[in-house]
Amino acid sequence: MAKYIKFMDKLNNIVKYTVSAMFTIMVILVAIQILTRFIIDYPISWSEEIGRYIMIYIVFLGSALLVRKNGHIAIDFLLEVVNDKNKKRLNFINLAISTVFFLVLVYSGIELTMLVIGQVTPTLQFSMAWAYAAMPLGAILMVLNALAVFFEMFIKGENKKEEEII
Repeated sequence: MAKYIKFMDKLNNIVKYTVSAMFTIMVILVAIQILTRFIIDYPISWSEEIGRYIMIYIVFLGSALLVRKNGHIAIDFLLEVVNDKNKKRLNFINLAISTVFFLVLVYSGIELTMLVIGQVTPTLQFSMAWAYAAMPLGAILMVLNALAVFFEMFIKGENKKEEEII
């Protein structure tokens, strides 16, 4: 389990730098689009299209990173009013429900990606499957990160039991 957690931390580090690079590229592309549209008065349509698809990947890959850090938006009222033992149970249930949702997202994302494989983007004429692939890819990473969080919960629980024995 510890090896898996280390592996996921390394993978998340790669994803983090990838998302950062994608964000930088997206900002540059949008700036070029603004300059060419409003200053030169000759818009470059491909920059807008690539920027849109990069944004989709940023959202799904960034969401996967947030699963690991428990950074998604949540209503935590119940967590504030329950004791520590029940708080751990609620966190576990929340993560389990989220993981089921991520698995549904993987399945649906693969189905959608296969459905649009024959369609092409308006300007660049590449397969729309590349854009739709962000959904199952991000969801797979979300599932993998959720497993890492489950393992961390289990390891922390085991360590507390050992401390109680000692």
